[in-house]
Amino acid sequence: MPPGGALRVAFRVDPGWESLAARLLVDGADVTGDCSQRLAGTHPPSRVELVYAPPGGWSPGAHEVAVIAPGAEPDAWTFSVS
Repeated sequence: MPPGGALRVAFRVDPGWESLAARLLVDGADVTGDCSQRLAGTHPPSRVELVYAPPGGWSPGAHEVAVIAPGAEPDAWTFSVS
């Protein structure tokens, strides 16, 4: 990912959903409150994305991401910024 890029994590949602209960952790910090949300252009919306870019951009090197959603196993991965 380039230093100025944004991390996007997509979730399928059921019709009538009201809020996304998932949390997004980056390098161990909960950044959910710093994310913007984008809805899919379908009616009713069937997908929502959490979009996160750290203030000042990403520092070079490896970063760890984890998604924690109620009732599901946590999902984690790493990516590199060069």
